[in-house]
Amino acid sequence: MKSQIRFVMHPNDEADFFSKCLASSDIFLIDGPRWQAPNPKVHQSLADINGNYCIVWSNQDADRLQSRYVHECGDWYCDSEFLTIQFLRSQLIDQVLTEGRLAVSTSGANEAQTKALSQRFKLYSSYLKREYSNAIIEWFNPNLPESSLGLNVSANPTKPDLQVWVGPHARNWMLRDARHRIKQFRSSVVEARLVMQS
Repeated sequence: MKSQIRFVMHPNDEADFFSKCLASSDIFLIDGPRWQAPNPKVHQSLADINGNYCIVWSNQDADRLQSRYVHECGDWYCDSEFLTIQFLRSQLIDQVLTEGRLAVSTSGANEAQTKALSQRFKLYSSYLKREYSNAIIEWFNPNLPESSLGLNVSANPTKPDLQVWVGPHARNWMLRDARHRIKQFRSSVVEARLVMQS
């Protein structure tokens, strides 16, 4: 199974997501796929995760995660991501909130592990789709004139995006200031704005 859901989370949305979905005693958070030792440091608070790549792992699915040493960088790299859910966090940088992702790929997992991971991913996705809103942002390039979709011309802005789920706190953050924007990455030129602001 391979699935992902795109989202935009304000830090307050993250706090809500953690309290509803990630606070179970068998769920552990790991700061990225690269570690300083063969076994990663595990956490049960998002406040302990410094990077934007957070591994969500349950010790009910596997006793431990496998890793391999990478000589070029002197780190250990997770070889068991198929036993985890990858939580790529949104980043709030000045007036920009970056897009995040929740993803799972169980290609190396056994049947029981695949079932457990699929159920967990479905639970997290259901929460996002129930509490968040899609089709409320449109992407546009501020360096180009507005245009309708044509034979050799992309629409600027696009139609409302059905694939990106925006958290309630992220939506309110955008409503507070028309300069607030969503980007896929911090350095992206293309931005997203609330449809109602167009």
